[in-house]
Amino acid sequence: MLSKLQKWLAENPHAIALPILLGLYLLCFFALDFWMREPRFILHNPLDDLIPFNEWFAGFYFIWFAVFPLALVAFLLLDKDDFQELCFVIFAGAGVCFLAYIVLPTGLELRPETVPRDNLGTRLMQFIWLIDSPNNVCPSLHCSISAAIALQTWRSRKLQYRYWLKTAVTVLMLLICLATLFVKQHSVWDVAAGWALSLLLFGIAEAWRRRRGI
Repeated sequence: MLSKLQKWLAENPHAIALPILLGLYLLCFFALDFWMREPRFILHNPLDDLIPFNEWFAGFYFIWFAVFPLALVAFLLLDKDDFQELCFVIFAGAGVCFLAYIVLPTGLELRPETVPRDNLGTRLMQFIWLIDSPNNVCPSLHCSISAAIALQTWRSRKLQYRYWLKTAVTVLMLLICLATLFVKQHSVWDVAAGWALSLLLFGIAEAWRRRRGI
């Protein structure tokens, strides 16, 4: 088993980058979450007031923490170029987000003062609020990474005719983005900025792909 893994890594040295990139991501995320606790700019959009709190979207918000690494592993096994492109968009995007959190510390005041109900959804939501502060929110990492995963499935040549899979992934990513709004973890501004960031980075990736003739 170990010899097979060593052989596979020798044939796919780019795979070694994944744990390194994820480790750096987590280090930066928790460091900023610990040190950047005083937002300078409180974000609000009038559309935020029209979106009701709905605790049942907490499940979609929570599932992102599994989808994020699993999508990277899936593309690692699927195609080298797709994997490297997705890594570029996700981790370059995360770098931009982290820099934005330092230069323009943002926060939210959207969470309800009292939880209106007591059920599984609200308990899960309270747990999320406990571990995920309403600071460092724009652009939204949840949304920029979700957008990257959705867009990469449509760009992948290996998935060219898997329309059902691409549609299912896109719907799930959109539900995750909507969840950030319904559980009051992000503003409309954060979601829009997250998607715009990933679209911009995919534009850069596409220019690089054409330059290489891929």
